[in-house]
Amino acid sequence: MERLAKAKYKFGGYVGERIAKNQENWLLQAPLSNPAMLYMFADRDRKPRRELQPWSGEFAGKYLISAVQGYRLTRDKRLFKFIKDFTAKLVSLQDADGYLGAHPKAERLTGMIFDGKNPLWDLWSHYHIILGLVMWWQETKDRKVLNAACKAADVMCDKFLGTGVRAISAGSDEMNLSSIHGFCILYKITGNERYLRMAREIEKDWETPPAGDYVRTALEGKEFFQTPKPRWESIHGIQAIAELYLITGDEKYRKAVTHIWQSIRRFDRHNTGAFSSAEQAVGNPYDERAIETCCVVAWAALSIDILRITGDPAVADEIELSLFNALLGAQHPSGRWCTYNTPMDGVRKASAHEIVFQAYQGAPELNCCSVNGPRGLGMLSEWAFMEKDGGIAINYFGPCRIEAVAGKNTKIKIEQETDYPVSGKVKIRVSASGKTGVPIFLRVPAWSKNTKITANGKPIKNIVPGSYVLIENVCNGVNVVNVLFDLSLHFWEGEKEKAGKISVYRGPLLLAYDQRFNSMDPDNVPAIDPEKLDYKIARFKDLTFKNWAKPWVLLKFKAADGRELALCDFASAGAFGTHYRSWLPFHGEIPPERKSCFKPD
Repeated sequence: MERLAKAKYKFGGYVGERIAKNQENWLLQAPLSNPAMLYMFADRDRKPRRELQPWSGEFAGKYLISAVQGYRLTRDKRLFKFIKDFTAKLVSLQDADGYLGAHPKAERLTGMIFDGKNPLWDLWSHYHIILGLVMWWQETKDRKVLNAACKAADVMCDKFLGTGVRAISAGSDEMNLSSIHGFCILYKITGNERYLRMAREIEKDWETPPAGDYVRTALEGKEFFQTPKPRWESIHGIQAIAELYLITGDEKYRKAVTHIWQSIRRFDRHNTGAFSSAEQAVGNPYDERAIETCCVVAWAALSIDILRITGDPAVADEIELSLFNALLGAQHPSGRWCTYNTPMDGVRKASAHEIVFQAYQGAPELNCCSVNGPRGLGMLSEWAFMEKDGGIAINYFGPCRIEAVAGKNTKIKIEQETDYPVSGKVKIRVSASGKTGVPIFLRVPAWSKNTKITANGKPIKNIVPGSYVLIENVCNGVNVVNVLFDLSLHFWEGEKEKAGKISVYRGPLLLAYDQRFNSMDPDNVPAIDPEKLDYKIARFKDLTFKNWAKPWVLLKFKAADGRELALCDFASAGAFGTHYRSWLPFHGEIPPERKSCFKPD
């Protein structure tokens, strides 16, 4: 599968509202409210030296990635001009030798410990800028933008390729060596063998202790949390393993990267669809330490690559879980701010407060997560609808419209009429302009045990949960596909820190207690019985303003002790600064047919 280039999207419903607010309140505002995002490049050799963090140069790149992906979703002319102006200014600040970082000449690419404590993450910052520039070039074909990306890669090659100086010498190897992904991307675009050689050299650096050794440890069957360096930043480097498979066709890369993905899913993906505890893999999805937003973004990006190379619908299920719960939960519904930590149980704190040490003059709102969190929505452009076997795979469900080209230049239009995942009913209208048939591949989530589908009124039989259903020969005229997903509740029984507790899912949505909707406080949440748990969809009453932070879904249950318990979708929980819980007390047994597929094997 691959991304549908130049597709035109229109998302409606809850997700559509979030996309619009993300654009209006962050993408079109962040560089204006935080001008040092760019100006740190302009005065990098001025004195006094800016007191930046080792990774501050990443902010412009992470913002640009999110902005381009946001533009792919809306095709908004205002955002196009905004990104064009931002990119032109960024490119103008590139030094003559290609350096596009935020540090003085004496410190560049050296790994010099400028504050006596932390090595610079210069290669890491260049990687994010390269990726953002490449994405913008893909939209505009502006040669100046691609040239800037190549020059930024060239300055690293000049430093580390054939000089006797290794990239690992820059320190912070999980971060700086992740630049391998950028070199793979540029090689695929330009065919410049120098970039592939640089990627190969970084692959050798991985094998140098104490670096992560990701390919060899995966092929040995070691779990990701058992590798020498399992921090989240290495996930972007691991994306390069997928690209090396696509470049070389060598099965060892496919085997290694899919093993790593499965390992993270089994041992470190939380009930929310998020990855990481205390910013790394630890082998325990119940660990209560911080779940960083950047880690979840990296996990979703890797998952999209795994979907590209495997076509496995279980991977799409995972991406949907992450988006609908962890990623939407990490950004406030206003689109104005993101969290650093979105805990399974707790409160939501703005990253600008919790990791305020990253802010500096001229950039009061900037930190690693604030510029990266919006990418969670933007990545919809990478996986919602994908090119597959001359047709289109429908991975995303929700009110939306897409226009794209598939097969032999066949124009396709797909419209979904639904309020999914509030209900399981989805009406899909597909029309194609070509004379030859175009196949449509419809994802059936593994949690939907009893899915019903009709295509132009004819029922489709033998529907298997966790598969793609093929709708063949969609051609001229409007083809109507009606889908009814099974939204029966399913449950994940906790262990370790969450023993004696349970997570409740309705379709892809994790449900959560929120103080805002309940009379009891979080330490007094009543136990639930999964064998006797009925509910009704509740109406939401505004507290102040019309539709102010309205939850996606609000359900009312009767707890085991007879009290009423309201549960909302995890993405909405805690939006008012209230305490919430996604792990709930329970007693009784989970019926075998109600055990959630989201609980790792």
